[in-house]
Amino acid sequence: MFLLQSAAGASLGAVAGSFLNVVIHRVPRLIDSHEGAVSVSEYVSGLAWPPSHCPGCSHRLAWRDNVPILSYFMLGGRCRFCRQAYGPRYLVVEIAAAAAFAFCTATLGFSANAFLSALFLGGLIALTAIDIEEQLLPDVLLAPLFCLGLAFHGLYGAGIPDALWGAAAGYGVLRLIGESYRLYSGVDGMGYGDVKFAGVIGAWLGLAAMPVVFAIAFTSGVALMLPFALSGRLASRTAIPFGPFLAFGGFCAFAMPGLAAAMIRLFVPV
Repeated sequence: MFLLQSAAGASLGAVAGSFLNVVIHRVPRLIDSHEGAVSVSEYVSGLAWPPSHCPGCSHRLAWRDNVPILSYFMLGGRCRFCRQAYGPRYLVVEIAAAAAFAFCTATLGFSANAFLSALFLGGLIALTAIDIEEQLLPDVLLAPLFCLGLAFHGLYGAGIPDALWGAAAGYGVLRLIGESYRLYSGVDGMGYGDVKFAGVIGAWLGLAAMPVVFAIAFTSGVALMLPFALSGRLASRTAIPFGPFLAFGGFCAFAMPGLAAAMIRLFVPV
């Protein structure tokens, strides 16, 4: 039963990953083409049409060229018609979504809890990819993810009040850091999208998990970027997307909820 649930979850996740790639590619372009003023109907129509096509030659993809994960390997990661490389992101997103959905169904079965959990992890994947490519965390993804987080924590967590406290903590801490850096240096050091994203993660995970989220996010950020800074390959004013590190912290706190209790015991011995 465990293997069946995992396999079914992975299959659904791969399909979801294919859709996430559409979202990752099209949402920033919709925002740019409408100068940020995009209506809900324009988002819906922009994601639904045109059908899947090569971003290079715009040739419509047949079903055999659009099978998640498998088609990428069969085509060598290139368009069948113009042979332009798609890039690794398409494959990485589909594999990550397959793994995320498999994790949810394996641990929670086929349930509403698993469905909402998969939506959260899928949202983290999409926002991570968009922030890496565009340095953007779109409100059109953050707003529904926040509402779903309140519902999720209300149903399966400590309740909606705790979700609101978590959101306030996530939003407030990063807003305070950003404003403090701006007052000190005269430039913005924290994007407002990052601030809102932290609030969204707080709504999903609750107040107690936020120290874990921030600890992992900042630690992983420093660990990854410090070698580049010390080697001179990273300029002092280079903008670094913080969303991926927040997403990683959110994933760790979500997948390993015992981390919060462990950290509390570590720093506040009973």
